[in-house]
Amino acid sequence: MMKKKFKKFFAFAMALVMTMSVMFSMMSVSAFAVTQSEIDSLRSQKSQLSSQKNQVQSTINSLQGQQGDLISLKNALDEKNAITVKQILNLNEQIELHTQLIEQKTEEVEEAQKTADEQLEKYKVRVRAMEEAGRYNYFEVLFGANSIGEFLSLIDDIGDIMRSDKELENSYRQSVTDLKAVKEEYEEAKTEMEDTKAELEDLKVQQEADIQEATAVIASLQSDINAKSGVLSQLTEQEKQLNADIQNKVNELNRQQEQNKPQPNPGGGSTIGTGNLVWPSYCTYITSRQGPRTHPVTGEYKNHGGTDIGASYGSAIYAADSGTVVRSADGWNGGWGNYVMIDHGNGMQTLYAHMSSRAVSVGQTVSRGQTIGYVGSTGMSTGPHLHFEMYVNGSRIDPQTRYPGVSFTYSANA
Repeated sequence: MMKKKFKKFFAFAMALVMTMSVMFSMMSVSAFAVTQSEIDSLRSQKSQLSSQKNQVQSTINSLQGQQGDLISLKNALDEKNAITVKQILNLNEQIELHTQLIEQKTEEVEEAQKTADEQLEKYKVRVRAMEEAGRYNYFEVLFGANSIGEFLSLIDDIGDIMRSDKELENSYRQSVTDLKAVKEEYEEAKTEMEDTKAELEDLKVQQEADIQEATAVIASLQSDINAKSGVLSQLTEQEKQLNADIQNKVNELNRQQEQNKPQPNPGGGSTIGTGNLVWPSYCTYITSRQGPRTHPVTGEYKNHGGTDIGASYGSAIYAADSGTVVRSADGWNGGWGNYVMIDHGNGMQTLYAHMSSRAVSVGQTVSRGQTIGYVGSTGMSTGPHLHFEMYVNGSRIDPQTRYPGVSFTYSANA
């Protein structure tokens, strides 16, 4: 009897175990299985992210459009201001020339006046001498003459001498008058040029104020663009993660292995420089060193990637060493303005920014000390200077450390 009961209990227990085993097996499969609804849900999230990305990208495009218009305006202002500077320089030369001419005419007037006064004095002396000697007395001439013909001849001689003296004096005085008139014309021309120069100086001040204002607005827009770009990057990263999750779910659902994509590994070469560097400008006056500083336009405290050299507008920029031009472009270029970058080989590269104009193009081989462009104020700049950067193996370094023999001077804010 007991054996029968035990057999029944054992059979029931085994059946229960098998049932539980099947249930746990089914629960396990259900817990780890991937469903199409999960994939659809992830795709819905991705769609929402894409919509947010489009909205942010649209805002960035609008900001970049506004910035582009302002950059075009600033470029036009830069060109107009450059013309104004050249006009002022030309007027300075003209004013200096007229100043010299006025000084020359002043000396000529004084000399002519002196000659005229001396001639007048000679005339007066002659008249007094004739009166004292009695030669100017017509009666004495009359009685001293042996004939009417001799009398008339003497009278004519006296008249000729007196007229000659007077005409000579008048000629000298007319010369003084003419020279004074020419001098006055020079003075009037100089005054007009000085007035024009003053107007151009006022215009230059206004233009530079407009340039600074435009640069500040461009920088503000760039800050907004950077903020929106940060949001866009986050959304893109989330979208990327969702894509990965979706792909993993699809692969798991289809029982396929995930495939890895190889990463590109670009490479290249460059022309080898001499290794003997030349300073890129005639000027060694440093207005801002490389390193942390308060940005003069944005007011942000951030790292300054290069060295600012206070060279004059239009002065030549020299290649620090031989190499190959790898970048050469006009425009805003992230604030660099017109710029050139040279690969010197052995891992070294140099960059020259804010040029007024470039003298070399991409792919061109340049020699050490060759003129590659001219100093300007394009890009995020409020005045003419050369922004000089140096890279070694892709990392920025302080360019001044490679010029131990150069003597530098610094501005108060450098």
